[in-house]
Amino acid sequence: MAIDNKFAIKKLQKLEEAWAVFSPLTRLPYVACDPETFDDQIYLFAEEEACREFIKNLGEEKIPASVLKIPQAQLNGFLNSLYALDVNAVLFQDGSGQSAIGVEELVKRPDMEKLAASKIPVMNPALTLTMIYFLQELRRPVQHDMAKLHELEEEMIVNLVKSSFILGIETINDEENTDPEKVNIKNVRIPFVKTKEGDIYQPLYSDFSEFRKYTARNPKKQRMSVLSLRQLPQFLVKESKGYVLNPAGVNLVLTADQLKRILNDYE
Repeated sequence: MAIDNKFAIKKLQKLEEAWAVFSPLTRLPYVACDPETFDDQIYLFAEEEACREFIKNLGEEKIPASVLKIPQAQLNGFLNSLYALDVNAVLFQDGSGQSAIGVEELVKRPDMEKLAASKIPVMNPALTLTMIYFLQELRRPVQHDMAKLHELEEEMIVNLVKSSFILGIETINDEENTDPEKVNIKNVRIPFVKTKEGDIYQPLYSDFSEFRKYTARNPKKQRMSVLSLRQLPQFLVKESKGYVLNPAGVNLVLTADQLKRILNDYE
């Protein structure tokens, strides 16, 4: 029997501000799989104190989390962004209790067929979700269940292999062509990031929003080149140790050796 969430939805939509659980491990909302419904859900609260109490309980399980304040003007955009994470439910808590609300009950689902037809990966939800689950577990300060961690990693790698990525490039002489099959690598400048240890990695993006997050800080204009996982090794510059995927988000490092092993094992 379906649950009528109309009252909870109206309360949520009228809040002057809401409070979400945020994961510093991924720099995205904290996501958990409901053990009964298997919904991939985030946690939203009407009151800051209740959100902080929930975070305190997570801390006792060695799950780092923090409070994310969402003003009314930003709430709709926040809810829409959940589609990019492949999150399908919001566990909303106010003074009346908890309500599990489907994301589609709150905001309209984008036209996924239209997005899939785009040459530029506008969203990459399945990959993003599996990265979230893997990194939330990997980066916890605990003794890991290696079987569980390996299972989460396998699910992420399957999606890495199936995905396309955005590489920001600067072409010499302002060339218009960014087709990876046609562009001359000698005529391309590849941006890079440097770690505290001095290692160089090249930024890579799973979707357009992640590309904008990072390049908005860079005054230089970058063109977008869409690459499959198979094409990534040929765009590694000599000094680079690999790629860093979504540097302003999950910040997942893919070394050249890791890429080689994945391509050998899964393609």
